[in-house]
This record gives sequence, structure tokens and C-alpha cells, in this order.
Amino acid sequence: MAKKILILCGSPRVKGNTNTVVEWVAESATAAGAAVKTVNVAPLKFAANGCICCMGCQKSDRYECVIKDAAQPILASMPDFNAVVFATPIYFFGPSAQLKLVLDRMYSLYKFKDGEESFGCAIRNVTLGLIATAADGPEGGLAATEDMFRAIASFNGGGFTSLLVPHAPRDPKQLVDNQAVRQQAMDFGRQLAAE
Repeated sequence: MAKKILILCGSPRVKGNTNTVVEWVAESATAAGAAVKTVNVAPLKFAANGCICCMGCQKSDRYECVIKDAAQPILASMPDFNAVVFATPIYFFGPSAQLKLVLDRMYSLYKFKDGEESFGCAIRNVTLGLIATAADGPEGGLAATEDMFRAIASFNGGGFTSLLVPHAPRDPKQLVDNQAVRQQAMDFGRQLAAE
């Protein structure tokens, strides 16, 4: 059975470094037999700027955000995938604000009960992935962002994988000719399809 992969791209630059790497990863995973859905979350319109802590998701029996907007169907679909990959440029030591809007609302995919240590998780068996590009080196923002996503995956009890692209050029056209990064992206796509 083909692996189902959801890639959520949070880059506001349509032809930027992050989207270029995402295209390579998606192409490779598809060629390896996976069913890949890519959603550019940056231009989506949201009714709220992230989670508003209304606790509506915790009062419901369903694992869904109660805010009706473009993020709601994306969040509700996450448990249907084998892997959910978050793609982001590094902006000021972390993921883009556009991606963080969706990420914070993932709280709706958990059920917490007062006084209990255990919790329900709709994406417990979903591998989380990270694609991150940065102008600086592998330390700093890339490392901090990878640590954050690794912590989320650990909290879920599921797997984690990442593709980090340090020293990405300021002009994204230069990345297109970088065969080493392209090969890393293709390998990452095949890895996602195989997991």
C-alpha cells in the first residue's frame, strides 16, 4: 500500500528555497510510489491567529479544531497520512509565522483530561518530518527548529525525520543548480516513501 504524505509548506516566497526543496522531495517520493499532497499554508486565510485557547476541541468528542477556516480541514486530515512534513524557512531562529499558525492549532489533535497523565493523540502513528532552509549554518535557528519538531514527535510517541539545508543562497535561483542539495532532497523523498 502506498504511503500517504502531507507536506505543509510555510514559505511566503512561492519560488523560494524552501518551495524548491519541497518540489524535489515531493517529486522523489511520488516517483518512489507515495501519494503526496502538498499544501502551501502561507497564503491561506485563517479566522484566528493560531490557537485561541477556546478549549472547544477539548469539549468535543472529535479530534478537530472548532474554528471554521482554511486550517480546519488540514488539521482534520492529518491522521489520514503516514507522514506529515512541515517545510519552512528559518525566520529569526524558528519556523515561519505562517506555518506556526497551523502548528499551534494542532492542539486540537490531542485530548487532555484533568488529573490524568495519559492523553489521547490522533496522530500518534504519524511520522513527523521537517524540511528547513536557512541562510546561516546548521547551528542556531536550524538546530533550534529541528529540536522543536523532534520534541513534538517525541511527545506524540511517533517517528521523526528531517532535511536541513544550511547556507541556502539569498537568491533562490542559485539553489536550483545545487546538485548536492537536490540529491539530499531526492533521498529524503525516497526515505519518506519507504517509511
